[in-house]
Amino acid sequence: MQTLDEAPADVTIITRAQIRTYGYRTLGEALASVRGIYMTTDHIYTYLGASGFSLPGDFNTRVLVMINGHAMTENIYASNSFFGQDFGLDMDLVERIEVVRGPSSALYGSNGILATINVVTTSPVDFSHSYATAETGSFGEKKMALAGSYYLGKGANLLISASLVNDGGQNYYFPKLGASAIGMDGQRAYHTFANLVWKNWNIVAMVSDRIKMVPLAWSYDANSFASRGNHAEDGRAYLSANYARSIGPGELRFEFAYDQYRYNDRFDLTTGDPLISQGSHAVGDWIDSKMVYQVGAGVFGSLTAGLQGNFDLRAIEYDAEVYPQQIRTLTINRPSRGVALFVEDEKRLSSHWKLDFGGRLDESRYYGGFLSPRAALSYQPSAKTVYKFIYGRPFRNPSQYEQFYYDNIDSLKPGPLKPESANTYELVADHHFSPRLSGTVHLYDYRLTNLIQALYAPDGASTFANTLGAQSRGVEFEARAKPLVWLETDSSFAWQWAAPLGSSTVFANSPAFLAKWRWAVPAGKRLTISNSWDWMSSRLTFDGTSVRPVLMADLTMTIHRALPGFDVQVGMRNALNWSYSDPVGLSLNTFKGDPRSIFVKLIWNPGK
Repeated sequence: MQTLDEAPADVTIITRAQIRTYGYRTLGEALASVRGIYMTTDHIYTYLGASGFSLPGDFNTRVLVMINGHAMTENIYASNSFFGQDFGLDMDLVERIEVVRGPSSALYGSNGILATINVVTTSPVDFSHSYATAETGSFGEKKMALAGSYYLGKGANLLISASLVNDGGQNYYFPKLGASAIGMDGQRAYHTFANLVWKNWNIVAMVSDRIKMVPLAWSYDANSFASRGNHAEDGRAYLSANYARSIGPGELRFEFAYDQYRYNDRFDLTTGDPLISQGSHAVGDWIDSKMVYQVGAGVFGSLTAGLQGNFDLRAIEYDAEVYPQQIRTLTINRPSRGVALFVEDEKRLSSHWKLDFGGRLDESRYYGGFLSPRAALSYQPSAKTVYKFIYGRPFRNPSQYEQFYYDNIDSLKPGPLKPESANTYELVADHHFSPRLSGTVHLYDYRLTNLIQALYAPDGASTFANTLGAQSRGVEFEARAKPLVWLETDSSFAWQWAAPLGSSTVFANSPAFLAKWRWAVPAGKRLTISNSWDWMSSRLTFDGTSVRPVLMADLTMTIHRALPGFDVQVGMRNALNWSYSDPVGLSLNTFKGDPRSIFVKLIWNPGK
């Protein structure tokens, strides 16, 4: 545990109180409020943009998402695409969300290039004995959740939760296709979560699944609006056991985990007679173990050393024809394994200077070794001001899908891919103007090499290849204020520029400017009102056209103890009904954004 000033990075914390006050119902909604981050959706998945990177068609492979420090990256597509109802953890269980900007490969390995997001759940000791919610909203949105925390005796506490989601979705008309998607935007999902804390043990289990109807397919020929059968299903589960105890002068932590990922889709092709239905499938199972020892090392500061290993049990991709016959057309199974050693040292050089430095050496089955150093030098001339100078060299190994998936028809065989790598430079300045006003300035320059991108042939076939690289640079400003005891507000502004190396044209879906403002006030003893404004400048699509800037206004009202034990929350999203489109990597280059919507949430929380 550290204060934000002590942390050797630029960190934003979203607290449990803020999640409740602003009515964040998904991880994507919460992250959309964070300085320099933007979210887009193709109505299959929600995608996170950071430092100007959110390439349409990518699977959020350059950020790392964790639950209580457990990485959620799966072993087929190396994706972190779970920001909607496909994220298997309900926001009512979240204690805080830690957003760490910049590279984290020095501690966590592959994928930690742009940002690391750690979702920390509420301890079973602190959660209510009984808790339930019911939601309804525009476009047929429905959700119910039950949760509770129980003392089992002998020091054991259990938190358990389950929820169901059933959304009807919207109808769309696509002028370029001359067709409508009717009843093809709904989703069904379930989330289950359990956390057992007993003595030195912390055991977590999560099982979730989501089926999302697909209004617009990746391939032009798969836009079969008559059958309405196109869908994508993601299942994610894990079981982890963590053990911690003091040994000698330090603390030993050990984790063993089993993870599971399942993906199934179906797309009905418009070509051919009779109708042809085909699907892609992924079956991933892997185990991971990690041992970390942290000790005060005297003149060497605070030392953290660890060893991590991972082993794929299954990493299977296969394509199949579903109708008129059931037959597999392609099967790939390239399980991987790896081992890593990492060391980090936190050393106070003087009363004003502190140095955090370390590195991680990864060895993987297909891509050999990679050394990821990182250093953060902090200068604190006074209790009110701190400056941080940060350097990192993160990396991302190619996913199994990028390296090994091809059918020599739509997907061509790629050459041997190299891991992406980057050299990142950051300067952070934090200043407390008064006990009620603080600010942050963050400058960064990221230089990526061997960037993995999909390249397209004239006939539409694609393959993955390493390009020369990319550069991202920008500056962010943020002010956090509580001018009155009852008023909380913060605002931020970001300028960013991300482009292929040697090009002056920025990437698709890379806005130059982001501006955010939010505030919350109590209106009497039982009512809290919150409001947020997000503005995003225009973005390019894959074909080089520009989409309109986006101005989103959200409003949330929470009535505390409307009845004994019951709270009521009412929210409006896109209150201005702003018409906009997001750049996407589907059979069309843009997808129309969500119009104004309303939700009502009933919360039963009688307390402990």
